[in-house]
Amino acid sequence: MKEEIISQMEELSREEIREDLFSKAEELKNDYLRECEKLNQEQLQAFMNEGGNPDEFESKKDPRDDRFNELLIILADRERNFKKMKADEVNSRMKAKLVVIAELEKLILEETNIGKAFASFKELQNKWNEIGNVPNREYKNIQSAYHRHVHNFYYNMKLSKDLRELDFKRNLEHRTQLLNKIESLLGLESINGIERMINLYRMEWSELGPTPPETIDELRTRYRELIGQVYQKIRDFYQDRQKQEQENLTAKSALLERVKGIAAENFDNPKQWQTMTETVNHIFEDWKKIGYGPKADNDRIWQEFRKELNTFYNKKRDFYASIKKEQKSNRDRKLQIIEKAAAIASASPESWDEATRQIIQLQKDWKTAGPIEHWEENKLWKKFRESCDKFFEAKKQQFEERDAAQIENLKKKEELITRLEAFQPSGNVNEDLQSLKAFSEEWKTIEHVPFKEKQRIWEKYKTLLDSKYDSMKLGANQKHMLKYRNNVELLAQSEDSGNLIRKEKNNIKDKISKLKATINQYENNLGFFRNAKNMGGLLSEVENNLARAREELKLLEEKLKVFSEA
Repeated sequence: MKEEIISQMEELSREEIREDLFSKAEELKNDYLRECEKLNQEQLQAFMNEGGNPDEFESKKDPRDDRFNELLIILADRERNFKKMKADEVNSRMKAKLVVIAELEKLILEETNIGKAFASFKELQNKWNEIGNVPNREYKNIQSAYHRHVHNFYYNMKLSKDLRELDFKRNLEHRTQLLNKIESLLGLESINGIERMINLYRMEWSELGPTPPETIDELRTRYRELIGQVYQKIRDFYQDRQKQEQENLTAKSALLERVKGIAAENFDNPKQWQTMTETVNHIFEDWKKIGYGPKADNDRIWQEFRKELNTFYNKKRDFYASIKKEQKSNRDRKLQIIEKAAAIASASPESWDEATRQIIQLQKDWKTAGPIEHWEENKLWKKFRESCDKFFEAKKQQFEERDAAQIENLKKKEELITRLEAFQPSGNVNEDLQSLKAFSEEWKTIEHVPFKEKQRIWEKYKTLLDSKYDSMKLGANQKHMLKYRNNVELLAQSEDSGNLIRKEKNNIKDKISKLKATINQYENNLGFFRNAKNMGGLLSEVENNLARAREELKLLEEKLKVFSEA
């Protein structure tokens, strides 16, 4: 479009100077400026779609604009020269017309030969017409003077009726032709062309001579009607344009209110911002499709509209800046989670349960770490998942190996129980104790069995071992201690051995502490009862209780020693 306009401008700069050349140049200039504004708005829209601030927008320099400006300067120079030439021509025509009027006045006063006078008169008329028009401000006076002298000439020269009628007829033909030209303007579309031509036709009409008296009213009436219709067409055009401009202003005001309402909101998530950005872009597209409003309001409403656009896009920029800041923090948290997961996956954990708990917690932490850029989210999630998969694959392999080993251990314990069932004490207590101790030592060397079999096999073994101790001829305390020692050894083999042994040990210590307090109380009571009278039965009871307490304390202390041996 720009190239076409520049090409037409270059043709105009080379054409011969004429009246309509500069109005055509002005139309091309307006077309070019509208095209520049259109391209500028498209660049601004693209800039804002990329997240740019409209206040920071700078249109790209177009080298074609330089050539356009050069052509404007050339045409402006030609127009100045043309106007100066026209002004000189007007002054020259003015002087020439004054000379014609002076000669006409002289002709009227001095010439008596009608034939010669008429010839001179026609010569002066032709000269007058050849001179052309003068400016409007001078036109009325000089034209009035000319017509007055023409009128005086006809009457003073007492022309014959035939000559006057011939002149009337010629003037009637010219006026009729001119009326047809004026009527043809009603079919034109270009208002600028109509305005330019109607002014020329009106001047031409006023310069034509008289017509037959019977035609004057009809010609004048038709002339006024056509002039009225032409100017009504011009008024209708400007009224329609004014109405359209007002409608455009109303439409733009509605779009302004829409974008103002959107710009006043604060949106909470990117999806809302994206939806509202698309809405604002569509509003902007609708704005560009609407034509100009009234000149007085056009710039004002655009500035208001642009201000609301700036408000919206500034809020959007601030929102995404905060999102990026938050996403950076989220990214740092996720990188820490990945680092921890990779460390756990690469290690050989002492407790798979604890390591599993840590991995699961990291997975929960990942879910609450917050969002980041979608492309980076996928990338980091892939790394984190690789570490999790690596851990669980290693755990699966470890437990598969452990399950196989535990099944084998279960077989060994079942076989040991079978041998223990077959064992029969020989009667030699020391040898039998050594044999049972050997069973216990062998049991301790066999590691874990499947969890669902653990309680069953342990109870079966414990019950069987206790029955073997019960079948031997041992003292009650000795049997009790042997069973207790065996139970402690079994506890030491359990998965939660540390907690179980610590709990049992603390329980023994607590009993010892309480029992010592009881013994101390018995001893105090015993001293009191020995010094009192008639306390024989009660004294005996206290002594028996004290003896039992000391025996129980001895047993508990032996049990406590077992933990240091286990």
